[in-house]
Amino acid sequence: MYTFIIKEEGPDLDVIVTRSMLALAAIAALFFRTGAYFIINLFSAAILCFAAIFIKLILVKLNGNKIALLAVSACILFFATQSITFAALLLVYGYLAKYLNRQPIIQIEENGVTIMKLFSKTICSWAEFSNIVLKDNLLTLDFKNNKLIQVSMVEDQTPVDEHEFNEFCKRFINRIEG
Repeated sequence: MYTFIIKEEGPDLDVIVTRSMLALAAIAALFFRTGAYFIINLFSAAILCFAAIFIKLILVKLNGNKIALLAVSACILFFATQSITFAALLLVYGYLAKYLNRQPIIQIEENGVTIMKLFSKTICSWAEFSNIVLKDNLLTLDFKNNKLIQVSMVEDQTPVDEHEFNEFCKRFINRIEG
């Protein structure tokens, strides 16, 4: 069995949504203030806005933990607004994002090909393919119905001998055709 972890080529939705959540938290800190301590709300909003702007730097470049960042942001938001609801929303988002942010996987085995995405799992038999080729960390799935899927793999998480893999796929495709 061969398992390929697919490289995400699209926009990083996780960073975009986290940035939006932090920006909304900053707005909430400004407008839902309690008491006469406006400076605390202003300072909290500035910290949350700073985190929203530099979220990619914090998470990617500095190897920050998103759950820890959202937990600290939830504490800051709770301190500024005295509302457990706003803080809980940030924590719930962080918890859900942790489990929903999975990379797509393609498994190729003797009984067929399985393509697993976030919310879907497609199982294809060998009879549906005219060719499957791996070359230079680019996996090409050529279907008989003229559908073509080409995906890049995460190199360090998918160590595969190209020649051995291509022979494996050729053997099963030729068995179906012959």
